[in-house]
Amino acid sequence: MHSLLTQACKLLENNETICLAVVIHQEGSTPRGAGSRMLVSKNGLVVGTIGGGLVEGMVLEECQKILKNEQINSQASGQANEQVSSQAKILDLNLSGTIAAQSDMICGGNLRVLIEAITPAKLDFFKALIRIMQKDWVLITDITCKNELQYSAVTTEETIGAKLPTLILNKARELILNRIEKTELLFLEGREFFIEHFTPPLRMIIVGGGHVSRPTSQIADLAGFQTIVLDDRPEFSNAERFPWAESVLTIPNFEDCFIKLNPDNYTYIVIVTRGHLHDATVLQQALATKAGYIGMIGSKRKRKDVYDTLRSQGVSEELIQPVRCPIGLDINAETPEEIAVSIVAQCIAHRRS
Repeated sequence: MHSLLTQACKLLENNETICLAVVIHQEGSTPRGAGSRMLVSKNGLVVGTIGGGLVEGMVLEECQKILKNEQINSQASGQANEQVSSQAKILDLNLSGTIAAQSDMICGGNLRVLIEAITPAKLDFFKALIRIMQKDWVLITDITCKNELQYSAVTTEETIGAKLPTLILNKARELILNRIEKTELLFLEGREFFIEHFTPPLRMIIVGGGHVSRPTSQIADLAGFQTIVLDDRPEFSNAERFPWAESVLTIPNFEDCFIKLNPDNYTYIVIVTRGHLHDATVLQQALATKAGYIGMIGSKRKRKDVYDTLRSQGVSEELIQPVRCPIGLDINAETPEEIAVSIVAQCIAHRRS
């Protein structure tokens, strides 16, 4: 979402109108779920995806038609039911029959895709979304009037954009308070609202800048994590070595290495330092944080030695139990790159659980 919004702002600042396509409803088996979105520019730039294949191709074509301000009147023989307007439209796509046959899809579900032209007049609102992305926030799209959709964003501190009915505003705050990640369509007093809850970007703090850390940072970045790499050796903690990382920090030592990072429930801590003693030092600190995931590289023998040391220092079994060690899914990984895949795969599994 961050890269999509960033690119949207760049294009809007250049006085370009863009198209956004978002899945607002799904039934059955589909390539992507509700909330999947992509940005399309008039020059063919695409950021994000709604699932690829023929379905995405159809949506891309509609985006270009809207951007060219073409009036669309056709209806694709029952496969795409179109609600047309000058600014936005909704495509109801049946992923069976002709669409499935032409694309080798076996999904068989239904997708409802909202497509809208976004003009430079909405630049300030999109900039505001980037500003609040480090928080829990809810995006609400009033899709009642297809001539011009109304957007609102809600955090615990503020509401940005169009005024909302009290019931919808309370629903948004409930999602934030209970940390419920969901998307849904709500109907209220003749109006239709699409509600999406976004959590802060997931951070991965990689402690140790060695041979496993580099591919882990790269793959984690591709998987949507903001990575922070820590090491006490400048030659292993620099931006040239980790061009994908959000930040790379050279620390004096591994004592108090999280003090300025404030790991929270959306933080993943990956411990891959160069030695057992450093790993144990970092793990003890990690257990004192609110990190949602903690993993440490090492053998089962190393795990026993480290855990026994922590227990002797008064660390409770309740704190130790959730730690993933050996870190990563068991895929018989051997090379640094394979180990990195197993680590990020485990983090993804945790994220989706």
